[in-house]
Amino acid sequence: TGTLSDFDVGVPGIIVFGILLTIISAAMSLTREHKSGTLRRLKLSRAGAVHILGGVALAHALEAGLQAPLVLGVALLLGFTMKGSFGLALVVCLLLALSAIGLGLLVACLARSDGEAANLGSLLLVPLAFLSGALFPLPAATLLTLGGRAVSAYELLPSTHAVEALRQIMIHGEGLAGITWQLGWLASFAVVLFGAGVALFQRTRMGAV
Repeated sequence: TGTLSDFDVGVPGIIVFGILLTIISAAMSLTREHKSGTLRRLKLSRAGAVHILGGVALAHALEAGLQAPLVLGVALLLGFTMKGSFGLALVVCLLLALSAIGLGLLVACLARSDGEAANLGSLLLVPLAFLSGALFPLPAATLLTLGGRAVSAYELLPSTHAVEALRQIMIHGEGLAGITWQLGWLASFAVVLFGAGVALFQRTRMGAV
């Protein structure tokens, strides 16, 4: 890795940061739809919460999924060399996007306006970005050891695993076998955060429209 430039190392982090912005956009759009009465009208049309929230999630997942090729395309034009599978990198991005959408749903359960949604979303975005290693190296913070592997405090964040997985794929050319640890964590975070977001939003917002 000694020949890698700061630009090369930073590309995966930029992609992750862009996807994390989905927290704010999802929270703001859902808060706006609830406040404007759109959710009430959709519910009167007999659309279920699963359909409504599924549509919202799909829209934001596509938005996040488009960010990766756009950032990568610009990076390639500026001299970045992609060594691994773009398809595998996209899977990582989509798993992170599900976690971000889930957090956006949780924020929307608390926010009463677009401004509050943006502020609360930023409170989540900042630590997720800064403590993931996406923007700069972080000091060691080992919590415990699992199966001979040191687990750091930063690994309690989905963004940390996304950054590391993308770097392994895009910079070092690793395949699926090389990112199983990160992929497992990302899938777990996606299921838990998105599931919690849907359940809480359905109870606090969909049940109130």
